Amino acid sequence: MQDTQAESQINTNAFNLNNLSVDNLADLAITYGLKLIGAILIIIVGFWLAGKLSKLIGKSIDKTDMTISMRKFTQSLISIAFKILVILVAMSTVGFEVTAFVALLGGLAVGIGMALQGSLANLAGGILILLFKPFKVGDYIESIDKSGTVEEISVLQTILLTPDMRTVILPNGSVFNNPIINFSRFGVRRVEVKVGIGYDDDFDKAKEVLMEVFKNEPLMLNDRDYIIEIQEFGDSSINLAMYGYTKTENYLKAGWNLNRSVKKALDENGFNIPYPQRDLHIINANLKDALKA
Repeated sequence: MQDTQAESQINTNAFNLNNLSVDNLADLAITYGLKLIGAILIIIVGFWLAGKLSKLIGKSIDKTDMTISMRKFTQSLISIAFKILVILVAMSTVGFEVTAFVALLGGLAVGIGMALQGSLANLAGGILILLFKPFKVGDYIESIDKSGTVEEISVLQTILLTPDMRTVILPNGSVFNNPIINFSRFGVRRVEVKVGIGYDDDFDKAKEVLMEVFKNEPLMLNDRDYIIEIQEFGDSSINLAMYGYTKTENYLKAGWNLNRSVKKALDENGFNIPYPQRDLHIINANLKDALKA
């Protein structure tokens, strides 16, 4: 009896294998082959449409007042989102469980996010910088004790060029979470010159001379008031403060020009710029009287 059942089981397995190898395999090849071809066509056509749509949306974004960096980032993000959607549709066509795949991607995203916390912070900082625009390419800024002209704003980092031609790379997370000083936001900067005159000099005359220096400097903006006042009384001089405004791109040159002109004008008008000095008073006394004392 047992031998008969074993023989019947073997015959059944052989029948199933024969069916699988002849009929089922052909059906499976036709069915999944067509699905695979369909999925490949979906990916090819979908990627082509994604490229066209992203370019079309990019042209619309170009008409907005968004920065170049923000426009490029937004266009890339839209293109990636379209391509992911196309891949999910293609996988669903073949027969994959898309929900399980999305859950797997979510788990991977959480794991990668925990491993790349610093990079994600920089990514978030870059997006916030591009959205709120505390500075733009070409601005002279100071952040994290570093200053320079903004050369590039990417999603992860901001690149500065210092006046002595050094490149400084700052992580966007740290930049956005720290104070940012933008010297170029309004297109003008205040030039400060400090100079001393003697206690015996006439302040009003010195002010007139220095005011002419301001007026004769072509890089200074004449539509803004000049300020020349006494800043402090030093040990050897009365220290004056001169304030005026110039365009941001002329800041350094205007300051150099004013320093030269101030020195020349004070010399020509009889003012001597004091320097620290001490007067020694020697008292001749009788040595005996000194000893008695």
